[in-house]
Amino acid sequence: MKIHKPTKPKGTKRKNDILDAFTRCVRKQGYAKTSMVDVAKEAKVFPSNLFYYFDSKDELLRLCFKEQCDVIVRGLEKTKNYDIEGKIEYVADFLFIESKSVNHFTTGFMYEAIGISISDPILSQYKTEMDNCCKRLLADVFVNIDAVESTRNEKAEILYSLLAGSKLNGYFDADHGPEHGKVAFKKVMRIFCNQDMQWPAN
Repeated sequence: MKIHKPTKPKGTKRKNDILDAFTRCVRKQGYAKTSMVDVAKEAKVFPSNLFYYFDSKDELLRLCFKEQCDVIVRGLEKTKNYDIEGKIEYVADFLFIESKSVNHFTTGFMYEAIGISISDPILSQYKTEMDNCCKRLLADVFVNIDAVESTRNEKAEILYSLLAGSKLNGYFDADHGPEHGKVAFKKVMRIFCNQDMQWPAN
């Protein structure tokens, strides 16, 4: 008997190709200067075919932003697989070391989308959901350290603010790049996890 393997919904590959083309266009020239015609050329499709799958450039941005939000959340969910020392190392490495999923381009893309989210309720919703998930996952790191939930949440809020500031600063200032942010983030996290009682020396 012939076994039929499940297939992806029709058009999924073409949609993914278009989304990839969109991110390449944004990487080359930024979101503001990217047009649907640019995306169609990059994806090697007719503009009419592009609009068959996506209504607008805004829709492409929302989908790519949502996917990147999910990448970050899925990455932080893996902290549950480690002990305290492992959690500190993993979180710092995942958030600050350049990788395929989290890198200089994705950082810039996220901040560009976040800027647009001020006037886009869908992007704003995605950002809020990501923020809440990330802070909850960071707070979970301290479950076996702090019995008081509000203390865990405060630590997570501080770490998340430090992350956002360090990533933004490192994006524009080469002297304070990912490694600089990672060192500061780890120092704060170690103190919060009671691994260091005072600010550790470099």
